[in-house]
Amino acid sequence: MNPMFARIVAAMGAGALGQAISIVIQVASLPLYLLHWDANRYGTWLMLSAVPAYLLMADVGMVATAGNRMTMEMARGRPDHANRIFHSATVFMMAVCGVAGALATVILLSGWMPLPVDQTLALWLLMLSVLAALFTGLSEAAFKATGRYAFGTSLGHLIRLAEWLGGLIGLLLVGSFPAVALGGLVARLGGLALIMSWATRQQTGLSWGAAQARRSDVLDMVRPAMSFMVFPLSNALTFQGATLLVGHVFGPALVTVFNAHRTLARVAVQVTSVFSNAIWAEFSRLYGTGHRDALASLYGRSLRSGIVVCTGFSAVLYLVAPWLIQSWTHGRISIQPALLACLLVYAAVAGIWNVPRVLLMACNQHMGLAPWFLALSSAMLVLAYGLAHAVGLSGVALAMLVAEGIIAAICLQQACELMRNPAWQEASQS
Repeated sequence: MNPMFARIVAAMGAGALGQAISIVIQVASLPLYLLHWDANRYGTWLMLSAVPAYLLMADVGMVATAGNRMTMEMARGRPDHANRIFHSATVFMMAVCGVAGALATVILLSGWMPLPVDQTLALWLLMLSVLAALFTGLSEAAFKATGRYAFGTSLGHLIRLAEWLGGLIGLLLVGSFPAVALGGLVARLGGLALIMSWATRQQTGLSWGAAQARRSDVLDMVRPAMSFMVFPLSNALTFQGATLLVGHVFGPALVTVFNAHRTLARVAVQVTSVFSNAIWAEFSRLYGTGHRDALASLYGRSLRSGIVVCTGFSAVLYLVAPWLIQSWTHGRISIQPALLACLLVYAAVAGIWNVPRVLLMACNQHMGLAPWFLALSSAMLVLAYGLAHAVGLSGVALAMLVAEGIIAAICLQQACELMRNPAWQEASQS
């Protein structure tokens, strides 16, 4: 079997595992939590757990940028360069996570956020879990750079599952917000210790440490890293921002309704993500070694496959959604056809630009896309606020669809420009 094809198949298997875990978590969370909490309390937990997502920006994109550069250097046969980048990224992450953790602690202890004590403690624990997840991501970057993407990604997904199960244990044993957050944190830290030890166990040329860290390497990665930071921020504005907006306008109970419909609709996007994330490392390798024709061929086939899968899956979901929501929520949530239709079209559009976005990001050529994504995500919230008051809950979904359609068109155009760029090979070697 072709080595690249074998890696892609293995990576798709790891991605399928991740999506299966995501589906289990998303499908099981709602009924399990509603067995112990009412819809209002669960909605409060959803809003509370949405806040720490903004800490995913704490690495300012350094993990993704370093991972891409490490993969390119390993493909060029320069493991010493890859290890130097790994050390530089490790030092940067230690500093940034330390500062972010300290600031989060000070803010919460200062009473700047007027929350009850149990919610404040839970929020602090959730923030620590997010910071630990950033180091999990750096470990996964080491696996990806050394051709073990499937194994590293599978470990990352299993750690996420363990974190969710830890939260459920806290829910079952105690039932408070801090207990759920603490259970998840303990599982996350245990998984982090495991994946860090396995990331450099084999003779791959990479090792944990700081001896080879260079300030120049960090500075070289600042621009693409800062642009990477925009993506979690934009996603947070789109997902967590919409959750908080719905809670503000309609109350916690309708947060549960909105999130249930959105979770179901985004299954189509998650299916497409299995494939697009599986080819991320291959895009980096081909770009780093200057194989333009092979990259163009892989991109074209992947784009066409992603469009067919995502649109087809969205159509199927629309037909079976009434039964799924009825069974999933045990009849406690009624389907809203207009809301579901908007969210399914939004999900189909989101899936279409999955592959071109991964192409740009894997090649560290996403700097032009990032400001558009941030601007449109911010504009979406403004539009959603207006439409929510005008047409109700479906207005939020409609605003998400409009923003997603515009960014999809921009992303497709920039991916085409990258492939046509006459200076492509020179840029890939820089």
